[in-house]
Amino acid sequence: MAQNYIMNQIFQSLIIRFIFSGGMAALTTFGVLYVLVRFFDAWYLTASTTAFLFGFFVSFVLQKFWTFKDMRKKALWWQMPVSLCVLLGAIFLNIFIMFVLVEMAGMWYMLAKVFSAVIIAALMFLFYGAFIFHYQKSDTGRYILVATGLYPPEVGGPATYSKLLEEELPQHGFRITVVPFSFVRRIPRVLRHVVYFLLLLEKGYGAEIFYALDGVSVGAPTLFAARLLRKRFLLRVAGDYAWEQYCQRDKLALKFPISNFQFPTLEEFQKKKFDFFTELQRKVEHFVARRAEKIVVPSEYLKKIVTLWGVHPGKIQVIYNTFDARMVENCREDLREKLGTKGTVVLSAGRLVPWKGFSALIETLFELRKEIPDIVLYIAGDGPERDNLKFQISNLKLEDRVFLTGRLSQEELQEYVQAADLFVLNTGYEGFSHQLLEVMATGTPIITTAVGGNPELIEDPKTGLLVTYNDKKALKTAIKLLIQDGGLRNVLAQNAKEKAQSFSKERAIRALLPVLNAYIL
Repeated sequence: MAQNYIMNQIFQSLIIRFIFSGGMAALTTFGVLYVLVRFFDAWYLTASTTAFLFGFFVSFVLQKFWTFKDMRKKALWWQMPVSLCVLLGAIFLNIFIMFVLVEMAGMWYMLAKVFSAVIIAALMFLFYGAFIFHYQKSDTGRYILVATGLYPPEVGGPATYSKLLEEELPQHGFRITVVPFSFVRRIPRVLRHVVYFLLLLEKGYGAEIFYALDGVSVGAPTLFAARLLRKRFLLRVAGDYAWEQYCQRDKLALKFPISNFQFPTLEEFQKKKFDFFTELQRKVEHFVARRAEKIVVPSEYLKKIVTLWGVHPGKIQVIYNTFDARMVENCREDLREKLGTKGTVVLSAGRLVPWKGFSALIETLFELRKEIPDIVLYIAGDGPERDNLKFQISNLKLEDRVFLTGRLSQEELQEYVQAADLFVLNTGYEGFSHQLLEVMATGTPIITTAVGGNPELIEDPKTGLLVTYNDKKALKTAIKLLIQDGGLRNVLAQNAKEKAQSFSKERAIRALLPVLNAYIL
């Protein structure tokens, strides 16, 4: 039973079926050739031509009815001659590739044959799938392929969102396949995107919609796969990939040194020119966005940014993020004892990248330590700035007051949120923060910056306090105010909790359904 199950799972793969069908055709060709020459004494050219035709027929039948499950019998009259032409073209292409690799490049003929076989097999697979055969649609529901850069147990907005789609959309009659980029992340750069593209072709052959959750790493391969297979292409934009990559690059490559917290705002980035690699990423991102049939963004702020890419506002749909607040049952005192936290606890969380402003927050705590002797800061998350932050903490002699927890699970982070007195997010950019939503639902008072989509969540001074990014004086004043005014803390926390309820996953899915249904055939 176990062996049957494993074999069944293997042959669910379109590529495996394609290779197996080709192998069976090759065996048929050799078998017929041997029989005709050995037992019927046929002339070798006649035998090889007959064997070739037998092999072609076996390949055609298996590829059409088994590999691609194209059951249209009325299409046989044109599919068979076109497939024969493709096969003959492959023979001439093989001769050309072998000549170039062996005679011109000096490659060993056996290795050249391997390269030739791989190239021709890939081209034939694409041609069969895109132009000759049509995959028979499944009766199990409307089929959507979701391409995502992150997927649980990885953390981040795309991971949360893709899991939400995978769990919720089947309840509304959709069949969902999620293809995470993590499948290919260990493959060398550039090649990983080619492999991911082939994976999308295989997994999404029967899909009606290709839905990409970023505009470059997964967006570009998804766009090309969707175009090749003639599928509908939708895109979700939760940030500017080119800007994020620019800000994370080596300090020596930046015009704005990270140590001075000087990098272009997202609005400034749209108006200026940067290095070649950044401009290339920007062009790819804009190229993909302009060719999407619909773009989903999580905030009005990001809608304005995407329109600056040359996308018509009518193509952009704002659907706010949702959250899944899993409250920990322990009370605050029990959680503090479990986590070993004491005193006035300030928490911040996020990827340790330059625009999150953790360095300025650490300096603010350094200034507050005399006025609030028991204040401590916990920073949850990991990222490229970790070593810089550790050096800063050591340099300021704050090892007993500032703690880098590293990457936490969702449950562990929730424990820290509930144990904290304040949550501070000194960020230079947020499209629309999942993290703020989850903290609002928990009831921990929030101080954050008036940037990006934050003002769409935090209304100052009703559901939290808003300050200017990296303004240490404003941060210090806001932290002191909330620590000293328990009544204000309670009002902000209660208001934020009530507002968070309006960002339910049911509301997000209800808003997405009309978008998806509009592109289902």
